[in-house]
Amino acid sequence: MLSSLNLTPRDYAFVTLLFITELARSAFFLTFWPLYSVNFLGFSVFAAGLVVSGHYLTETLLKSLAGSLLDKRGRPVLLLGLLISFLSLLGLYYAKSLWPALLLSGMFGLGFTPVWLAVISNVAPTGCSDRATRMGLVFSAWLLGMGIGPVGVNFILPLGYQDTFIICIILWGLSLIIGLTIPFAIKTTRINFTILGQVKKLASNPMVLHVLLPGMFLQTLAASLLLPILPLYATQTLGLTSQQYGLLLTAGGATAVLFLIPMGRLVDRFSLRKLLSLGFLSTAILLLLFPSIYHLKTIVLLVVLVGFSYAIILPAWNSLLAKAIPAEQQATGWGIFTTMEGLGIAVGPSLGGAIASLLYPAGTIYLSAFVLACMGLFYVFYPLDDILTKQE
Repeated sequence: MLSSLNLTPRDYAFVTLLFITELARSAFFLTFWPLYSVNFLGFSVFAAGLVVSGHYLTETLLKSLAGSLLDKRGRPVLLLGLLISFLSLLGLYYAKSLWPALLLSGMFGLGFTPVWLAVISNVAPTGCSDRATRMGLVFSAWLLGMGIGPVGVNFILPLGYQDTFIICIILWGLSLIIGLTIPFAIKTTRINFTILGQVKKLASNPMVLHVLLPGMFLQTLAASLLLPILPLYATQTLGLTSQQYGLLLTAGGATAVLFLIPMGRLVDRFSLRKLLSLGFLSTAILLLLFPSIYHLKTIVLLVVLVGFSYAIILPAWNSLLAKAIPAEQQATGWGIFTTMEGLGIAVGPSLGGAIASLLYPAGTIYLSAFVLACMGLFYVFYPLDDILTKQE
């Protein structure tokens, strides 16, 4: 499959950069930080979630600006971002209280903003004949990094929190070296557009206002609600070891990756409305079952089924997004869309941590399931297929 794309060494370097940066970031914020800050630094679950939210909120708010700068300046924007994130991670190693950690996590988010935009703009540029397949490669690298990171870190945690932290720093240093060696293709030509103008253009599209906006925020909110509580829920409530939790994540992630291509082929055969409804509703039902299950084999089965449901959602959602991404100023367009999606990620961890602290971790799981159920019901009744037909 990859041989048919005629990928250059530069393309592979960009995809590798995305994989390593997302692996290091997700390992750090999705698994390592909640455990490290609560168990080693003595943070509350709410404070741990607040730091995670600070990272994703900063990245979210500055994503559109990063896309605009990439279209205008190119390579220096990517390199500066990687350097800022590297220095921020070093600073977090020495941070022992909430406010310095919150500031540094925000700086980490600032540095990360151009990475994904630079990769997709260079590997899958507008006008490329096999752009859709190349986009699939980019999303696969992102998904693998985001999946392997939180899983893999569980297997090195027995080395100790400080050694695990150093490994995360080394990984980001490797990404900085890769970034320094990649030839950059984004042209530094004069660009006659503004971010506000692009936002107005997208807002005039009824599909964006009535279909994409609810999904962009709510689906990422539902997932990120669980970020600060899942590692603690698995180890404290279910009594799992970090290795067992890692195996659970491996089972879910591997199932999602395994079924991405088969489910992606269904996008061309079935309506997006049916696939999105099925994916969201099935995920919601499975999450509702989690707080009542304590048997490990049953938990593994539920995790595998959740991975399968996610494999239904992702290609359908990406296909829906691709119909609204502007052909011109692609880094800016992707930046605006990922900003809208990232708002859910930014709000979710702090909200999930607060609910877990005030009520119980199961309350966060129920809220996530409720949000996904609302998403599924929205696409059951909304005439999505009719809007897509008019869009074409």
